[in-house]
Amino acid sequence: MRRADRWSEGPRVEMLPLIDVMFLLLVTFVYSMTVMIRSEAIPVDLPHLASAAATDLPTVLVVTVQADGRLFAAGEEVDGAALGERVTRLRAEDAELAVLVNADADARHAAVAGALDALRGAGQERVWLAGVSEGGDAAR
Repeated sequence: MRRADRWSEGPRVEMLPLIDVMFLLLVTFVYSMTVMIRSEAIPVDLPHLASAAATDLPTVLVVTVQADGRLFAAGEEVDGAALGERVTRLRAEDAELAVLVNADADARHAAVAGALDALRGAGQERVWLAGVSEGGDAAR
């Protein structure tokens, strides 16, 4: 009757399921952060730039100019006047505001110039243009 010996070992903590759960949580958080960061960007075909370099940006308003000339600010379609009003309001909240302009490679010069003019009219000085470096990495 060795039945009593079986219970004398005490409880065991299995580490493999714990490690599996931790990796699952890690992947979930990394994926959710990636989605949150790119949530305001509208996909466009960025131009290739020889002098492009990656930059860490502070508080950023993402402005997108699509190939058909439509203008978006933080994912919402706007016109030049509404863009200027939004930038003025955001600059009142945060003086360190930067604007990242994602202009499609096929966007007309007039549409991009109109967006830059609206930004300048609102007093915005920190403006970056997004592009793709020669290596194919997105740069600002």
